[in-house]
Amino acid sequence: MIKIQTRLVMVPVVLFVICLLIGCSRATSASPGSPWFRSAEQAVEFGLHEEQVERSDVLTTITVDGEELIFYEKYGAFGVGGVNEGSRGYQWYRLSAYLNFEGEDTPYMTGGFTVQTAKGRNVNILAGKVFDPKITSMTVKGNNEAQELSVTGHSRFFFMVHQSPFSELEVTPGSAEGAAKMEERKEPIDR
Repeated sequence: MIKIQTRLVMVPVVLFVICLLIGCSRATSASPGSPWFRSAEQAVEFGLHEEQVERSDVLTTITVDGEELIFYEKYGAFGVGGVNEGSRGYQWYRLSAYLNFEGEDTPYMTGGFTVQTAKGRNVNILAGKVFDPKITSMTVKGNNEAQELSVTGHSRFFFMVHQSPFSELEVTPGSAEGAAKMEERKEPIDR
């Protein structure tokens, strides 16, 4: 008798969970249906408003293969959005979940992730946050090349788009003190 009662109670619970899952999947699939605008600037303004981000929180905008990517800060977290250009105009979309770097016991943290643009292109992004105020830049080495990244925003992020696998990148901090010491060492020895 108890088994029958348990099964009868489980049927409504299972149906509720299924309805909940269907409702949630429809809500997320509706997100690509955001409105179209006549200009990329209007789409960005709409997207920032939807994300509850101020224009002053935009760290930079870059173009990758004709697609505009917007890197921004939201309540201390790192976000990436994009603008899709189509036959109906321009449309905002968010490319990734927000990254919140927490590690104040360490001088800096890094993370790598890949986003897929509206046109289906995979873009590799290296991002990080600096906690040590003495660090003013970060150097990233990969593919026998080195690139210096500035630390931006009041949350002190650094980031870049790259081609190398994340595991092949070497990230090292730079500081104003370190640069001054390097300049001191470069003095000519003509004695």
